[in-house]
Amino acid sequence: MTTEKKYPVPEGFEVIKQTEHHIRHIGEGFHKRDEDGNLVMAFWIKKENCNSANVAHGGMLMSIADYCLASSAMPSREEYVATISFRSEFIAPAKINSLAEIHTTITKSTRSLVFGEGKIYCDGKIVFNFSGVVKKIS
Repeated sequence: MTTEKKYPVPEGFEVIKQTEHHIRHIGEGFHKRDEDGNLVMAFWIKKENCNSANVAHGGMLMSIADYCLASSAMPSREEYVATISFRSEFIAPAKINSLAEIHTTITKSTRSLVFGEGKIYCDGKIVFNFSGVVKKIS
């Protein structure tokens, strides 16, 4: 019989009240605001998020980065956005049982588009860079 490892809520974060089914499959997520008011999210890298080398699958990192970019661009949960462009670079492996912290900054917002960028950190090191554009659809 296997028991699932229980991961704690990281200090300073709150649990995300998840409404997105595809992100719920990744696992429990957490959020907070940094000192500049930017959204920071976090997810534990679990075995089910990893490839056979026990590091986070690239698709998982791309999914949480896109989710954080879109969430940062939404003024409320009732005002939706859709990703129209997403770019990413894999810098280093995100190891199993590490906390992935996703830091996103909105760099420009127009009437219909929002531009942003961010980084994913694990154990204090950058593992992933991303940027993208989302369209306001509400």
